[in-house]
Amino acid sequence: MYRAPMTSEIATGGCLCGALRYRAKGPLRDILHCHCEYCRRITGNFVAASGCATEDLEIDDDSTLRWYDVDFARYGFCSNCGSHVFWQGTEHLDRTSLQAGTLDDASGLQLAGVWFADEAQDHVIVDPAIPAHNGNGNESV
Repeated sequence: MYRAPMTSEIATGGCLCGALRYRAKGPLRDILHCHCEYCRRITGNFVAASGCATEDLEIDDDSTLRWYDVDFARYGFCSNCGSHVFWQGTEHLDRTSLQAGTLDDASGLQLAGVWFADEAQDHVIVDPAIPAHNGNGNESV
């Protein structure tokens, strides 16, 4: 499900120190949670991310943007403060996930689904009313 933020037609966001700022000009995807080991370890918890078409994403100054590659994805972060800001699947570089906590205003975005729900840690409560998937997303929880 895709929808534009309620507050404006352009969503803005950035890292903790402000060196890495972005604008998403197109509609944003509702929030997805991911509990896979990669996302947990790179963020310190689970990922909550929206997303947009990569062509709709503008980065003001990418001098502090660094990418960390794994087999199936790459994670974008600020080399100055360490904030995890972006995620891209290597087979879907036309879409960029935006860490929900880096959005200046996430008003209007809803939680649409949970990925790797079977890997959620014990301290996390996965709402049974939200669509949840194990592993690759093919098996419902």
